[in-house]
Amino acid sequence: TSAEIHEFATQQIYDFCHSQNLLFVWIYLYSHWYTEVQWVKWARSARDEIPAGKTTMLVEAHWRVLKRIHLHHHNRPRTDYLVFIMISRQCRRLILSFNQKVAERRVVPSWENEFRAEWRKLNDLQMDDDRNELYQVDVERWVWSCPYFIHNRFLLCKHHLVNGGHGYGNSVGLLQPRRYLITRKQAPPYIQLIHVRQRYEQKYICEG
Repeated sequence: TSAEIHEFATQQIYDFCHSQNLLFVWIYLYSHWYTEVQWVKWARSARDEIPAGKTTMLVEAHWRVLKRIHLHHHNRPRTDYLVFIMISRQCRRLILSFNQKVAERRVVPSWENEFRAEWRKLNDLQMDDDRNELYQVDVERWVWSCPYFIHNRFLLCKHHLVNGGHGYGNSVGLLQPRRYLITRKQAPPYIQLIHVRQRYEQKYICEG
């Protein structure tokens, strides 16, 4: 549990400081990092949700696009010109990309191709019934205690397809391009597959 992880981590840093006779280091670390109030601000185990963005990578990615595409001739642009570029060019580019990849599904994002490749690889694996009983399975939330699931980029494993993956894909269980809208969430179930037909039916019901 998150409380056990907190207790274990605190005990580890305490033992280290005690063995090295680092009294003031322990006082600083505990008061600023390891109290219950401070722990929930930075420890991932303190939250059930998994963040979609890690550290500042989303901001850095946007800034890299601005520098290499829109501002490659301007080393230190004025603030008003920078805001103008972001609104008139970068935002327009993001809206176009969103419409193509999400709204209209004319372009498939690269990570969806990698997701389907991972799904295909796991679908071809053979399941050992004896080993399947070793792991805890939550079919409703699509959560498994398999080590592969924990370290997988898309939070998938072969138990996923055997226990909860049926009903998706074609006759052999493979996901076809543009047939499903693959969404990633911060809380279980972390992966949600929405059939394009179901998505359009919901859209028409809302518009009607």
